[in-house]
Amino acid sequence: MVREPAVAGQFYPADKNQLSMMLDDFFSKTKKQDIQGEIIGLVSPHAGYVFSAQTAAWVFKQIEGKDIDTVILVGSSHNFGITGAAVWSGGDFSTPLGKIKIDEETAKKLVDSASFIKYNNSVHNPEHSLEVQLPFLQKVISNFKIVPILINDNEYSQKTAEAIAQAVKGKRVILVASSDMTHYPDKKDAETIDKDILKTMERFDTDELIKCDAKWMSKGVENLHCTLCGLTAVTTVMAASKMLGCDTAKIIHYSNSSDSQYGDSSRVVGYGGVVFIKSSRKKKQGAQAAEEKEFSLTKESQKELLKIARGSIEGYLSTGKIPSFDTKNPELLNNGAVFVTLEKNHNLRGCIGTTEPRMPLHKAVSQLAVAAAVEDTRFNPVTKEELKEINIEISVLSPLKKINSPDEIVEGKHGVVVKKGFRSGLFLPQVWEHPQLANKEAFLSELCWQKAGLEPDAWKKGDVNLYIFTVFAFKE
Repeated sequence: MVREPAVAGQFYPADKNQLSMMLDDFFSKTKKQDIQGEIIGLVSPHAGYVFSAQTAAWVFKQIEGKDIDTVILVGSSHNFGITGAAVWSGGDFSTPLGKIKIDEETAKKLVDSASFIKYNNSVHNPEHSLEVQLPFLQKVISNFKIVPILINDNEYSQKTAEAIAQAVKGKRVILVASSDMTHYPDKKDAETIDKDILKTMERFDTDELIKCDAKWMSKGVENLHCTLCGLTAVTTVMAASKMLGCDTAKIIHYSNSSDSQYGDSSRVVGYGGVVFIKSSRKKKQGAQAAEEKEFSLTKESQKELLKIARGSIEGYLSTGKIPSFDTKNPELLNNGAVFVTLEKNHNLRGCIGTTEPRMPLHKAVSQLAVAAAVEDTRFNPVTKEELKEINIEISVLSPLKKINSPDEIVEGKHGVVVKKGFRSGLFLPQVWEHPQLANKEAFLSELCWQKAGLEPDAWKKGDVNLYIFTVFAFKE
């Protein structure tokens, strides 16, 4: 049984020599990066080669010459709705560069492991997302087999990842997630969103990645259809890679369709290349790991605090007094450092908080919600009439941790406090989301200048104190 190419002559050349020369040209513009450890998983785009192949070549270059038994290919179906995961049953996959055998033993282990993982060749026949990866693999490794998997629903991601990790034990494997990035915003929006998604992916946390996708999809960005068309494929490979020992993710390359001579900067698709690495670094243990554990609250506590915040503002705007709220929730009776942020039409409308846990969390939220509405000097006070247009976000802070170097700051994760003498300033981790502040240099310079009243480069001079923290943020 041979699956013949479905998109040869469309996404890439159907002629063997022409395809080989095209790939050689793409690979000639790449090089291996300094990667400390073993690559087990990767993310590669799947568009037509004239658009995305340069990024794909960068990714596959990193595994050139590796001894691989099996490549697990995970992608999304563009032609059929799929419940669970669909596995190709056996035989060969063919490309203009030759045939690749299916690892039927591993495929069977997957199908036998869970009722939602099934053989389903028909959904694979017209699908391009896995097929376009194969010629790259044929160029960089040899004597390997494949297991093609299509999966669309994130409900099945974790269980499929567990099945993959079990099925490949004892084999030398590479896991490939096939996915393009943003679909169809303009170039500026695409690059902003893609950069944020890639940085989130680099933090190697599937839950964070899903939240980041949801965040951008809720912002109303014009013509944004998705952030990762293969989001489920990416979370599946990311989770399976972790189970196989990976502890690090690294961005290898980024491009978008506007880079191609055929591209349109008003309607862009993004392409990112990422690898997941099993590094040799030692795991943090004991007290240090406990110290870095991030704070969280139950769903019930989140709902109660948001209700208190809105009720406090409503009460104050009606009577001029902050209402009193009592609670029996033990989480909210603990002292907490918290910020309350107000947004209107996705724009900041007020933000006030404290870095010191001076009072019970429910009382702090009540007082700071009112302060954000009427005391933030950057804005006019919120009116009773516009309150219905206001969205409330609450950020509960972890204890501050003094650091010795800006290198300890993780972009997108840490909030930062800068102090020098009597001057100080704070940025929440959410500030990384602003495109102009999405890198450490800009973030810290603006923090020093705007928030602390220091010279923008004060953080470089060694005479300021830097503190980091994380937040548990939630919103209406």
